[in-house]
Amino acid sequence: MKTIIKTSILAIILCFTFGNTTLSAQTVEKKTETFKVYGNCDMCKETIETALKKKDGVFKKDWNTKTKMITVSFDPTKISLTQIKQKISDVGYDTDSTKAKDEVYDKLHKCCKYTRVTK
Repeated sequence: MKTIIKTSILAIILCFTFGNTTLSAQTVEKKTETFKVYGNCDMCKETIETALKKKDGVFKKDWNTKTKMITVSFDPTKISLTQIKQKISDVGYDTDSTKAKDEVYDKLHKCCKYTRVTK
């Protein structure tokens, strides 16, 4: 009887130990994309990058004020590239494939207003 109890306890401990190891071994899929976002200054950079949240699946974001290019690393099971571009447009900045609403663009600080490309 004691042997059965000891064996059962050992089996339970092994299940918890290896079960937790399996869960922690799962990795998040990351994808990295670079695309154009129109803007001008460091205030633009802060607004653009702040629009992309970690809770939404964005791990890294870096918009370059000189090249107007953003590099984004994200989990494609949580957020798509189209959704990322829309989040940026929602705060007033046009991307290579999405356009901000005029009323949102018009509310940008005067130094953040860029020459808009007609599509």
